[in-house]
Amino acid sequence: MILVLTIILPLLFRVHSPEKEQYKAEKKRLSEIFMVLDTSYWRNQDTSLSLCSQAVNISVKIGDSNAYAEALFNKARIVGKFEINDSSFLINNQALAISEKVHNDTLIAKVKIGIGDYYYYKDNYYLAILYYTEAENIAIKIHNDYLLAKAANGLGLVYIELNDLKKAIEYYEKAIHKLEKLADIQKGYIYDYCGALRGIGVCYMYNDDFFKATLYQKKALEKANQLNDLETLCKIYGNLGAIEQYLGKNASALNYFTKVLEYSSQGNKHSKRHVTILHNLGAHYLFNKQYNKAEKLLNQSLSISSEMGFKSMEGGNDYALSELKKKQGQWQKAYEYYTRWQGINDSLLSLDTKKKISDYQWEMKSQKKRYEEELILKRYEIQKKRNLILIIAIISVVILALMVGRNMKKSVNFQKLQNTYLHEKIEADEKIGILEKLRYQSEIEGKNKELASSSIQIITKNDILSDIEDLANRSFKNKQMDNSTYNNLKKILNENLNMDKDWDQFKKMFEEVHKDFFIKLKQICPELTENEMRLCAYLKINLQNKEIAKILNINPATVATNRYHVRKKLNLDKLTSLESYIREI
Repeated sequence: MILVLTIILPLLFRVHSPEKEQYKAEKKRLSEIFMVLDTSYWRNQDTSLSLCSQAVNISVKIGDSNAYAEALFNKARIVGKFEINDSSFLINNQALAISEKVHNDTLIAKVKIGIGDYYYYKDNYYLAILYYTEAENIAIKIHNDYLLAKAANGLGLVYIELNDLKKAIEYYEKAIHKLEKLADIQKGYIYDYCGALRGIGVCYMYNDDFFKATLYQKKALEKANQLNDLETLCKIYGNLGAIEQYLGKNASALNYFTKVLEYSSQGNKHSKRHVTILHNLGAHYLFNKQYNKAEKLLNQSLSISSEMGFKSMEGGNDYALSELKKKQGQWQKAYEYYTRWQGINDSLLSLDTKKKISDYQWEMKSQKKRYEEELILKRYEIQKKRNLILIIAIISVVILALMVGRNMKKSVNFQKLQNTYLHEKIEADEKIGILEKLRYQSEIEGKNKELASSSIQIITKNDILSDIEDLANRSFKNKQMDNSTYNNLKKILNENLNMDKDWDQFKKMFEEVHKDFFIKLKQICPELTENEMRLCAYLKINLQNKEIAKILNINPATVATNRYHVRKKLNLDKLTSLESYIREI
């Protein structure tokens, strides 16, 4: 009996030493500082940095590594907010090293999100996804809905840049679901809630669903008015201006863009926010044929984005200036800007980067599966230990009477655990099959995007060559060009401007990805014409109406008419989506 008490009593009772009173005031002050920084770090840079310095000094004084790492994280967050991104990256890495050393999972997730933000603003989408996903996994592990939503917001931003709007919407919806209740409880969460609403609105805008796009932006604006944060308001007004421009409401769009430029000019002019509004306003003037104003603003945006290393916006400005120069008849300049844009776009969305992202996503899913299997084994070991303790306690009361019962109980429990393990292993194998299917679908989607990008590049090239051909014809007619030069130029243009050759090239690439698609389609509906077959191919790779119109050199209304004819020939009812039907072939 004494032996049993010696084993059991330490498990039932624990001796706690009284909490030390030393540094009680300092710990209280640290708690107050972190509360302020959590809810209003973006409002005033100098005040927030001063609070961070206080937190660093206090944490060093009392030897609190967790508080020191938290103070560094807040400092990185503040300097990152005010566009000092390289400094924020270095400070975040210091915070990460300390938080990993003290095994502070909450802080590790926060810092990884901060590093993910840095890589996103540097257009390094692979590393951004890596850090956001690691933070997401930690948030799931520690059941922290706020950090899970923060990571989802970051992933939403990245997938918008990668043109994967479906995945971006999934992450934003996850963030909104997690933040809706939190934002009502605490004002500090409203900033991230606004970001999720704004991001999903942008996704719907790119999907041409302007009603939903406007709805989400206005929801974000309603919440943002509670923050009094210029940056958030600028982003929302900029998005509303873009939507109005898409809808052809030029006066309203200009009003929004001008308001954003006014707000943006009050802050740091070497910021992503300011560069973006300069670009948007320049694009607005380009659309409305005010070329001088457009060129001035686009060049300002290009200069600053190039200086900042903001590659995606630098490429966007190059493309807009290419279009501007083309409209002005400056073909050499147009071609130079277009070539620069294509180089930047290829570097940001290269096949290597896409493959890295796909491989990393697969690796994360595999790690999650291994983690689940390890968790099952740990639960089994814990259950074994609990059973052993219970058996020892029972033996101490009635050794002989419960000996047989102990063995039976142990055998039954072991069998149950074994059955549970086998059941969970079967489920895990099924999940692997699902993940492999998702990976295959992801590869097909990636190849579809490559096909779409290739098509649009070919058409853009042909547009420029057609414009050059028209200019050459006029020059020859007006006797500004001699006969030999004209004939040589026509020969070069005819060799490069071949729509049938471009279609044959696209068709060959398409059939490598979607084997027998045209054969199956013809078997289903022999009445389809060659142009209708071409339309179906573009729908198969997820192109929008306006993109198909540009490729086929027709207006969007004609695309809608052709879609109607295809639906009619395929005998589709009103409830069946043409895109869904085509993608199932």
